Amino acid sequence: ALIGRSSHSPTVLAVWANHWPNSVKIALNNYGASVEIDPEQQYRRAMGAFTTGVTVVTAADAKGAWSGMTVNSLASVSLAPRLLLWCLGSRSARYAPFAEADVWGVTVLGAGGEATARRFARAATQDLRSEEAETLAGVKVLRGGLAQLACRTHDRKQAGDHLIIIGEVLDVRVRDGAALTFFRSGYGEIAGPAD
Repeated sequence: ALIGRSSHSPTVLAVWANHWPNSVKIALNNYGASVEIDPEQQYRRAMGAFTTGVTVVTAADAKGAWSGMTVNSLASVSLAPRLLLWCLGSRSARYAPFAEADVWGVTVLGAGGEATARRFARAATQDLRSEEAETLAGVKVLRGGLAQLACRTHDRKQAGDHLIIIGEVLDVRVRDGAALTFFRSGYGEIAGPAD
């Protein structure tokens, strides 16, 4: 898109470009400024404006070794039966154990869970240690958190570059407390109505 002769200084345009890294290309010319917006980056920014909670999904591989993965794509699907879904990136380093798992757990992280979220977001640190796990309906979940759910895979659907995994909820534990949130690539917290 071409913007007519701009009253903005090159410094202001540089600030705009820095605010949206890798998504905006600005070129100054005699007629104003030419601005190109990367559609994928613009979509990422739009979805990043949607604040979510933060969870860790846990699953075992074929040898029975459990690992966790930070997920913020969790959504409720149905109350009867109790179904939820989450989305697994096709290029994930731990794709196979999570895509193939028949049962898996979800832990909704509370405030103060940022270090846990960051740890399980990295493939190199996703192994689940026995001292940080407990069992719910035969499924390992993280200790603590605002909620824990044990799930059985109900269905899988490939959609673009992600696998949508739909789970039937087998059992649930819920605790009071403030929640960990994710907004525009940053972590935050939000208190519950009674907190």
